[in-house]
Amino acid sequence: MTNRNYNRGRAKEYRVAEQYRKNGCLVIRAAKSHGFADLVAVHPKTRHIFFVQCKPRKYSKKAKARLEKQFEWLNDEFICQFQVE
Repeated sequence: MTNRNYNRGRAKEYRVAEQYRKNGCLVIRAAKSHGFADLVAVHPKTRHIFFVQCKPRKYSKKAKARLEKQFEWLNDEFICQFQVE
């Protein structure tokens, strides 16, 4: 049986993935990932690649900024973006 935090995180990943799909992206979800991205979305027309890390709503702005800074090297490289949702 999975825990409540995992279920809530998975639900958020599904919601965010659906938003990207509605915008025309192909989305891959890395289940139980411990890497830097929970979702990878590719927009076939613009050829943009999005690496998305889903975090809880109560995730602090300071922690979000620190995580974005850690992976800012991905931004503008190969037209990739790292986002914290």
